[in-house]
Amino acid sequence: MKEQLLEIAETAVGMAEKLGASQAEAYVGQSRAFAIEAENSAIRNAEEKLDAGIGIRSVIDKKIGFAFVTTLSDDDIREAVTSSVKLAKASIPDPEFISLPSADNSYSTVKGLFDKNIADLPSEVTANLIIRVIDSSKQALEGRDYAITAGVQSSSGMNAVVNSLGISFSEPRSSILLYSSPNVKEGNDQTMSYDYQITRDFSEIDPERVGEHAAELALNLLNPKTIESGEMPVIFTPLAAGTVIGRGFAGAVYAEEVQKGRSYITDAFGDTIASEHLAIVDDALLTAGLGSRTFDAEGYPSQRTSIIDGGVLKGLLHNSYTANKDGVENTGNASRPSYSGLPSISTSNFIISPGKGTLDDLVSEIDRGVLCRNTADQPNMTTGDLSAMLYEGFYIERGEIKHPLKNTLVGINMRDLLQRISRVGSDSQTTLAMITPSFVVEKATVTSG
Repeated sequence: MKEQLLEIAETAVGMAEKLGASQAEAYVGQSRAFAIEAENSAIRNAEEKLDAGIGIRSVIDKKIGFAFVTTLSDDDIREAVTSSVKLAKASIPDPEFISLPSADNSYSTVKGLFDKNIADLPSEVTANLIIRVIDSSKQALEGRDYAITAGVQSSSGMNAVVNSLGISFSEPRSSILLYSSPNVKEGNDQTMSYDYQITRDFSEIDPERVGEHAAELALNLLNPKTIESGEMPVIFTPLAAGTVIGRGFAGAVYAEEVQKGRSYITDAFGDTIASEHLAIVDDALLTAGLGSRTFDAEGYPSQRTSIIDGGVLKGLLHNSYTANKDGVENTGNASRPSYSGLPSISTSNFIISPGKGTLDDLVSEIDRGVLCRNTADQPNMTTGDLSAMLYEGFYIERGEIKHPLKNTLVGINMRDLLQRISRVGSDSQTTLAMITPSFVVEKATVTSG
């Protein structure tokens, strides 16, 4: 399969050059995704999706054309290549485009990206995982009025990137996600929560832990109350940190956003923008990391990039276009949604370095404050202003969690949030957005009521 995809991509690049492209790139993807969802042990939905296609980028005198097709047939590929070259010829030149990346750099070997047990996951094994996770949630909710939704999502596939400057690479990857989401009713009060596990290693999956913890979280959210508003410490646990930092800060260090003045840290490169307790790296070479890869979406070698060290903004994330524009080293953070899109920028494994202390330790040090486990709100990426509703939050008093919160939000500017991180825990978890422990922001405005 690997050699076949590379051959398809190399043929497409050669065709584009023959039609007049000075540079050309082909990105081929082939994947299988399987999802099954159940409610109270009854299968509600099952879906398998097979996908394959190719995207062609052609360059002629700084003019760029792009076309894609959702098949790998010779005729369709030929049509996509022809369209790509025609579009390049008809396009307006981009004076800031310099070149596609070349293969002049060394490539690291990244382990743990593909697990055959995930790629070949039998339906009966998938069903058993769901039964186990639901049963574990049921046991923790015995005697309660509840409904449980649970599911498994697995994906596997291979991408190939080839360009006319010597890049020619292909790599298989796979991952699996297991989740449980209980809904609990008690009198007039109804609440829900969820927990999940996502990994590239099937042997790490633990349905009992996911199911039990999801149920405990839902029970803990019963009977929420408001509190007196004011300025106070806020603990962000890994799930919330993944939203606020993994999306709300990570997006601010995309070089394209900085170059276009759309980031709240546009003028801050090399400055102290965060607490000395905060260190963040983007590491695409992490063994079995969800964002790990040997090469990025342009075929450029992956690497480890320091973002914040000792509170200082050390690095931005680049693809070939933004790196060439700034005259700096490419960090290998080109990203595509699939073969159907042009490269943009994204994180690989965005990681906050752990400190010391469990979540219980962090809570024990708070006299009066709140804990945010879950928020869906991200900051305004231009101003940095954050108003985060606590979808799962708790009130802390004298070092103990007293009760869940309702109608409560946290307001703070991201530049202040980064500066006010006073404590970083050791409870690192892999979320959908990043790898992070809990951390404490010493002061933020909490509004409740």
